[in-house]
Amino acid sequence: MGHFGGAVDELDKLILQALNVDGRTPFTQIARQAGVSETTIRTRYQRLVDQGIVRTVGIIDPTALDYEATAMVAVSAEPSMVGKIASTIAGVPEVSYLATTLGSYDLILEVFCRDLSHLTDVVTRQIQQVPGVRATETLVITESYKLAGDWFPYPKTGAEV
Repeated sequence: MGHFGGAVDELDKLILQALNVDGRTPFTQIARQAGVSETTIRTRYQRLVDQGIVRTVGIIDPTALDYEATAMVAVSAEPSMVGKIASTIAGVPEVSYLATTLGSYDLILEVFCRDLSHLTDVVTRQIQQVPGVRATETLVITESYKLAGDWFPYPKTGAEV
């Protein structure tokens, strides 16, 4: 059973894999590969969207826009203020990912900045200045080996889309 109560079968997995490779893959191409009608693919896709399993979005490559300093920032916060801090940090344009965590830190976030000076400004003048932030640890990313757009929760079928 899927997270939302609907079973994800092999056809759903094929649709998800095809869209994971290229979110603009035509339904007709997926239908040909699966041996079903385009209407079947369109209906299944809509069900996956309605259940919140899939969302098709464009992924921006920050380096193509000259954003050369990417970092993960871990934040220790006053326990009673985590939600308020998260809401404030979510409004920082450079923040691309933000989540609460269990363990040594309360929040983890990813930031895309133009350069180290910009990164320093975002961390010291924006994130660290949020009321309730106790401390931060910044991990500058030097190379990415796997990006979220590459993630797929099932074994690849091996079939070319």
